[in-house]
Amino acid sequence: MEHLKPLMAKFKGKKILILGDLMLDEHIWSQVSRISPEAPVPVAEVKSITLVPGGCGNVAANIKTLGGVPLLVSTLGTDSSGAKLLNALKNQGISTQHIFVEPSRPTILKSRIIAHSQHLVRVDRESKAAIDKTLQGRVWAALKKLVLQCDAVVISDYGKGMVTAELSKALIKLARQHQKPIAVDPKGTDYQKYHLATIITPNLKEAQEATKIFKNDAPSILRMGSRLLKNCQTQYILITRGAYGMSLFTAGEKPHHIPAAPKEVYDITGAGDTVIATLTLGLSAQAEIVDAVLLANFAASVAVSKVGTAPVLAEELLERLEDKGHISQKIRNRRELKNIVDKLKNAGKKVVFTNGCFDILHQGHVRYLKAAKSQGDILVVGLNSDFSVKKIKGNGRPYTPELERAEILAALECVDYVTIFNEATPIPLLELLQPDLHVKGGDYKAGNLPEAKVVKKFGGKVVIIPFIKGKSTTGLIDKIRKQGKENHG
Repeated sequence: MEHLKPLMAKFKGKKILILGDLMLDEHIWSQVSRISPEAPVPVAEVKSITLVPGGCGNVAANIKTLGGVPLLVSTLGTDSSGAKLLNALKNQGISTQHIFVEPSRPTILKSRIIAHSQHLVRVDRESKAAIDKTLQGRVWAALKKLVLQCDAVVISDYGKGMVTAELSKALIKLARQHQKPIAVDPKGTDYQKYHLATIITPNLKEAQEATKIFKNDAPSILRMGSRLLKNCQTQYILITRGAYGMSLFTAGEKPHHIPAAPKEVYDITGAGDTVIATLTLGLSAQAEIVDAVLLANFAASVAVSKVGTAPVLAEELLERLEDKGHISQKIRNRRELKNIVDKLKNAGKKVVFTNGCFDILHQGHVRYLKAAKSQGDILVVGLNSDFSVKKIKGNGRPYTPELERAEILAALECVDYVTIFNEATPIPLLELLQPDLHVKGGDYKAGNLPEAKVVKKFGGKVVIIPFIKGKSTTGLIDKIRKQGKENHG
């Protein structure tokens, strides 16, 4: 994605204030070749041990490697793990000036035993008690100074006691007063402590727990996002959904679904830290929110390709952006698509538009879309939303939710862009995008189409491509039902 590269260049030197739970991530790299004679467990022969900053320390590490300057505020103990953690931060060039050493608290330690790139077990040593009032006072004094110096704020809450409700609310209020964006990686169910932040980024499980909506279908995701927006009064909610991508909710706008950037997943450790770090750098560079989320999505795909806690390097992210054809680039809202289509037409590209429900994609759909693409250079597909499909097809349809249908269409090589529309007809989209060709499937005659008059106004043409006989979603479902009855008859 070429337009994201200049955004990355703006990361350099951006100061990001980070408040959160700091921990030491210990990776014990081992080899397993036998089972213990004492119990049915593998014997892990240790080959090496690495020590890296975890929790908000990993957020800081990602900001550092992506070109920013982390201003890290947290606490650790006076134990050996604390000394190792300080050393690990210094080794990565992260300032420890505002790390408060607290003798009464143990340093959080997560020890992972890894063999052949697989986690065998994780052992945690920690305290989840909230930091005391005296330490809160020292932390707040540091935060008040650092807010004036920073370009954006991250609250990295792991629920280990550092991010108290008092500190969180006070920091958000102060950052808002100084017009600094605030990104929150949340924990727990009390999201009132994040009230009025710029963006909150729960993963799916966290969003479910916070909203008490435990389904994972498209309508439930929409309700989660809407409820969190309303309850937290934030500008944005970003629900990260692993292999299903990310769902961005903006007050007063239609949700934006961003599919996961395809990449082989080795380890999800630290992916959330990478997301919040990249996203906040994007906000600090005054990026459009969708661009900041897209970049965070690509950064996460790099993070999960690594084993263990490891920050994403700027060079790795740039290399990832060089990859072509990712479906996360293809699904756009109409405002974004208007800008893209205008640029393509100015560059001499012939833009083809078609639309439909595409409910349960089959051979007829694929052949039709290939034929539509052959009419020009760029194929844009207008996809009926769940709401409009129901109005057209009746109750019980669609069989596949709109976000899944969009992702499946975007995965086709012949499809260049997909946009979801809520209206009964694609006329508003045609008026906005003004494609060179509007392709329609079926037995229509161009002169009888309501869209034909609209297309003619801006100098476009209508092309009719017949559907393949005997190929339809309804026919496919009827066949499945018939076979089901025969099998159970």
